[in-house]
Amino acid sequence: EPTARAGIAFHPTSAITLRGAGYIGWRLPTLNELYRPFRAGADVTNANPNLKPETMRGVEAGADFTPFSGIRFGATLFWNKLEDAIANVTLSTSSTGAATRQRQNIDAVRSRGVEVEAEAALGQWNLLASYAYTDAKVRADGVALALNGLRPSQTPRHTASATLAWASAPDGFGAAVTGRYVAPQFEDDQNSRALNDALTFDANLRLPLVQK
Repeated sequence: EPTARAGIAFHPTSAITLRGAGYIGWRLPTLNELYRPFRAGADVTNANPNLKPETMRGVEAGADFTPFSGIRFGATLFWNKLEDAIANVTLSTSSTGAATRQRQNIDAVRSRGVEVEAEAALGQWNLLASYAYTDAKVRADGVALALNGLRPSQTPRHTASATLAWASAPDGFGAAVTGRYVAPQFEDDQNSRALNDALTFDANLRLPLVQK
């Protein structure tokens, strides 16, 4: 299976960059997907030794705008198609709601959307914010026909993050705080089990132990 990527960038002005790219790639099934079943609560997911590799192809186009030194805005439109996508396909559901699933290759998962980001570097401070919208649909037939047109499991439409960082050069001290938002999504392939949205925060502190 081939892997390749080609890109081009054009600078109509010193502050604007227009860019585009196309790519193809692939992924082998993991040993767990091929041979290791697992249980989550009452749900059982069986492995499948007959899985084929996933293959991906896609394109993207975007622009970057840098009006001043240290200030940057960017936006990217993307479209990609993951063929023979490996998914946990529901085979049956018991009267108690327990599901039996198997890892299977479905026809494809088509994704398209937009990513935007902004970055500002002001002295020792750096602010980075990003947002992504992803419209993803399953394309399936055969045993997985019921999944056709549904949203892939654990794939939110909206994600966003923001990071505020401080660094003291050249002594190496630094700190950062990041907030991340993930919109509601579905836990299962049949889009019957909804997961609420989530907002998380993390912080880190960097202290040099040895000065050269």
